[in-house]
Amino acid sequence: MQRNFLLLITVASILGLGLLSLCSFSFASASTLNNVVVSIQTSSIQADNFVVNAYNMSGYLESSVQTHYSAASFELPNDQYIFTVTANNESNSVYNPVPLLSTSSGSASSSSLPSLPIYVAPAAEYGYLVQQISNSTSITINTQNVSQYPTNSLDVKVLYPNGTAAAGASVSASVIGSSYYWGYEPNVVTWASTGADGIATLTTPTAPVQINAWLWIPSNETSFPTPAAVDAPGQIVNGAIIAYPIYVGLAGSALVLPPQTSPTINLQAQQPNYWVTPYIGAATAVPSSSDLAAGPGSVPSSVYAQQQGSPNLQSFPAPSTSSTGGSTPTPNIGGDSEILILVTIAAVAVIVVSLALILRSKRKKP
Repeated sequence: MQRNFLLLITVASILGLGLLSLCSFSFASASTLNNVVVSIQTSSIQADNFVVNAYNMSGYLESSVQTHYSAASFELPNDQYIFTVTANNESNSVYNPVPLLSTSSGSASSSSLPSLPIYVAPAAEYGYLVQQISNSTSITINTQNVSQYPTNSLDVKVLYPNGTAAAGASVSASVIGSSYYWGYEPNVVTWASTGADGIATLTTPTAPVQINAWLWIPSNETSFPTPAAVDAPGQIVNGAIIAYPIYVGLAGSALVLPPQTSPTINLQAQQPNYWVTPYIGAATAVPSSSDLAAGPGSVPSSVYAQQQGSPNLQSFPAPSTSSTGGSTPTPNIGGDSEILILVTIAAVAVIVVSLALILRSKRKKP
């Protein structure tokens, strides 16, 4: 009887060790990373600064490298990625002195007049590559001068939650992974408003583009303070009215990859930490404390970050009251890893109990 008991304990210990080994193997597999070497080939400039990024297919940044060399390395798990490169010639970023014109009678030589410094933007190139990564590999990304980059026409359709067209919505586009602001080129349109059909037409570089759309809807409340029930077509938003008229902010976004040309964005009411209000001439923005506002002066925080050079961004009015900010939400990471942890704990517990029973049985021997 005692021999059978010891045999049972031994089998339980072996099973526990097996579970522990399986969990360790699962953890090792889950954490396996592939070395990805990205080489950069510029077309027209001698770049001295490179920013190389790896995005997942949802447009979220997974890793970034800034270097003075035309190569970068990443350690990435198996997945499909969008690799982007911005190449700059920072030595071309100089102040060119321009002589001021004389306002007095007569003429004066340019050398006798003070100079007005004019900043010249650095020469820049951009390139990208969509690549499936399943093992360690090397890839090459060819970049093109931003002033000569091919363009693409996008018809962005914006809808309310109930599927009807959202007229008058602001729509902006930005090239992901680019530190250069595309917007001053005559052949590029990165900001527009939707028409009665809910469609806005943009002309963007033929590259991965993040599209943002947003709209502030005025409520029909006629008195305050009172609980607000703002009916943004297809969605009821509850809150507290602080002034009249009151607006509720709706927004949405989409990642557009060539050759896609007709993305659709469905608007939803957003949380307070989604919005910021740009001040004219300010270096920073004011986070919103509510998804309701006394005026439609806030933009999505991602738009503020992406459109720093846009004159359209500076045309938004300052808020009538000061606001306090909210925290940025972080992705919820969990799932399979939590299960593996529980299984590991259970395996260790089985081993400990088994060893304790074995020692106890040995002590009872005559």
